[in-house]
Amino acid sequence: MSRHRKVRGALTMVRRHPVLASAIGLSLLVASVFTSQSMASATPEPTLAVSSSALNAAPAPDVLVYNQGSTVHAKAPHTVNLVHPDGCDRNYGNASQCVPWKIPAASPAADCAWLKSNGFGPLQVVGANRQDLPETLLDGVPYVCA
Repeated sequence: MSRHRKVRGALTMVRRHPVLASAIGLSLLVASVFTSQSMASATPEPTLAVSSSALNAAPAPDVLVYNQGSTVHAKAPHTVNLVHPDGCDRNYGNASQCVPWKIPAASPAADCAWLKSNGFGPLQVVGANRQDLPETLLDGVPYVCA
């Protein structure tokens, strides 16, 4: 007998004999409460989808393992925020100027030409000359692209 016929037969039985079907369902429910088992407990035991060799392998070098009773101290990695959130290099000019973090040119001289053509005149070096632009001292203050 096919599965489809069995299901259809069971549904027909429930429609024709609802009291009997509810009695069977109730008895199954009571049995599952007293035995602490249900149909869902018939599922197989879960297993890891990792091979035993991978499970017992050493962790990656950047993973710190903590053993009970000992403390592992690791030096925090030094992170540098190379790109400012607004894309501006605040090492040059005043607070209202936005010198691009990456100037679209191939050399420091070409960088200055690009800056001048886009309205940036001589720029005061406020921080470090990170982009290695040609520097000139004007009244003792470093300026680039002068």
